[in-house]
Amino acid sequence: MTPTLENEFYNLYLGYFHKAEERRRWNLLNDIPWKDVGRTPDPKIVQVVESFMAVELYLPDYTSKILHLVRASRGRAWFQANWGYEESKHSLALEMWLVNSGSRTDNQIREFEELILGREWNLPYDTPIEMIVYTMLQEFATALNYRGLRKVADQANDAALDKVLFLLARDEVGHFQFFKDGVGLHLKQDRDRTLEAINKVIRTFRMPAQDIIPGWTEQGNLITQLGIFDDRIYMRDVVKPVLISLGIDIAELREARKRVNAAERELVVA
Repeated sequence: MTPTLENEFYNLYLGYFHKAEERRRWNLLNDIPWKDVGRTPDPKIVQVVESFMAVELYLPDYTSKILHLVRASRGRAWFQANWGYEESKHSLALEMWLVNSGSRTDNQIREFEELILGREWNLPYDTPIEMIVYTMLQEFATALNYRGLRKVADQANDAALDKVLFLLARDEVGHFQFFKDGVGLHLKQDRDRTLEAINKVIRTFRMPAQDIIPGWTEQGNLITQLGIFDDRIYMRDVVKPVLISLGIDIAELREARKRVNAAERELVVA
């Protein structure tokens, strides 16, 4: 991080923080109509909500490991701390819906938490530039997941769940915007290296749940069957619009991949 890039990241964080304080903060108890929660939710919807809550439960790993990676950057580290606060609300909101709807008891939630936290999430990439690209795509995909579930649950007549999913998706879009603007700063500083990182992450991207949630194959199949998320949706509705928003065309990515492949061949020869 050059001093100029660090200053730009800190200003980016300040802009994010003030905008969130003014327009996006919400209260877990007061801004969700818990009195209107549905009492007989579709078991499939319950299963997906529980899966999404499981992803959010890895918050200690997400925050501590990414913070350690970016701790030298005040802009990114302060954002990560703020991100952790917002994501903790997501976990609580999903948990409250599961309990208030009668889908899970408090004891069942605690047992589930123990099962989930028995595993550990590790960084999928080693460098800050790769991780910011990864989190950019992951946050966009997560917002898409919440929107997709909201659409599936639209006929359930559950105002509480609808509001939860709306608020969570809106937060994820805010997170994506910060990461996307951060990737834009890297593109401005070193476009070739950033394109190489983008190319690598797009090709190797996996949502956190795929590697850490027990029984994820069944959960993932359900999410696919409901049309919420799959590989095709990832490429069409995540990768394509994100690249467009960054001003990157496919030809540039192909050239980046050629450079990476050439460098890897040189290493093998050496």
